[in-house]
Amino acid sequence: MFAVMLREFRLLLRSPALAGLVVLLPLLMIALLSGIFRAGIPTGMAVAVVDLDRSHLSRSVTRMLDAAPELQVTHQALSLSEARALIVSGDVRGAIYLPQGLERDVTRGERPEIVTFYDNQHMSAGSLVARGARNAIDTALAGLRLSIRQGQGEPTVQAQVSIQPIALQSHALFNPAFDYVHFLLAALVPTVLQIIAAAGTAYAVSLDFGPGRHPQVLARMAGGVLPAMLGKILPYTCVFLLILGLSDILLYGLLAVPLRGSLPLMAVGAVMFVLAAQLIGALAFVVTRDMGRAASIIAVITAPAFGFMGLGFPRDAMAPLAQAWGAVIPGTWYVELRIDQSLRATPVDLSLTPLLWLACIAGVLAALMLVQLLRLQRGINRPLK
Repeated sequence: MFAVMLREFRLLLRSPALAGLVVLLPLLMIALLSGIFRAGIPTGMAVAVVDLDRSHLSRSVTRMLDAAPELQVTHQALSLSEARALIVSGDVRGAIYLPQGLERDVTRGERPEIVTFYDNQHMSAGSLVARGARNAIDTALAGLRLSIRQGQGEPTVQAQVSIQPIALQSHALFNPAFDYVHFLLAALVPTVLQIIAAAGTAYAVSLDFGPGRHPQVLARMAGGVLPAMLGKILPYTCVFLLILGLSDILLYGLLAVPLRGSLPLMAVGAVMFVLAAQLIGALAFVVTRDMGRAASIIAVITAPAFGFMGLGFPRDAMAPLAQAWGAVIPGTWYVELRIDQSLRATPVDLSLTPLLWLACIAGVLAALMLVQLLRLQRGINRPLK
């Protein structure tokens, strides 16, 4: 087996295609994703303001909107139709409608309706626009209402209580800054690596076990089909773990993502995750014996995996089929383990659940792989002609 492993390392150095898929591509993807999300917090989302009041208050609200870190007022639309056209064209991410008589109604103590329109098809951008607009408008109107009550002779404390009779405190746990590096980049890196690990392993296996190849030579070198397959897979396990380790140095070092949990537990989870992803690729090729069909199977399993991991939408709220699909993907449990041990500081005993799931997935894939190797044993062991 060690002879096969050394041979595989030499093959990796001699094959530009294999080295590009296994080494260069994941490094480039990690660098690209890090560059995209390095800012951490999205700011300056373009919005349009439809100001039909043209009053001192409406201009103050517009200035507050533009001062909000999430927003940037780039257009002054004359009507809702114009604002809608700007949203549809992608020039802005949302629009704020300030109705006629806004200042008059607020001065009278009435509750005028300020409407925020945003593109919720792009949920992240839409939620940022909605949150930024709500905070800016509430701040502007609260200041005016407080000034009006104070001008009527009402004490400051009583005026504040009248404006907001019940004080609300909101605390975001684990990622209070809503930093995309902390939860999105930290999950995207394993997701991308899962795809590349499966595809790269399938391609490496195809070089010796594909049609027209002579796997019996490799089996004789290793002393059996199983050692030969292990010798093919394990060198790339080392490579992918090294790449994952480099990405973690970037995340938890340079980008300052908190690491509050057990590093050994994360390391064990990383090994199981990489092996499970590799077994998906190897099994896909051994079953199909065709790299094109194997790549299609890998794409169907791993490409949409991010949507089922429960990051953008909680898994508990998904349909049972979606929950089941997410449960059989290794990345789901590895990302959960990473978040538990980095951001949440989850106790080790509670983090054993995703670790056990990873072990079960890897074990089932290994058993299926062993069955396929036993079925191919006779053909692989045929002598060369």
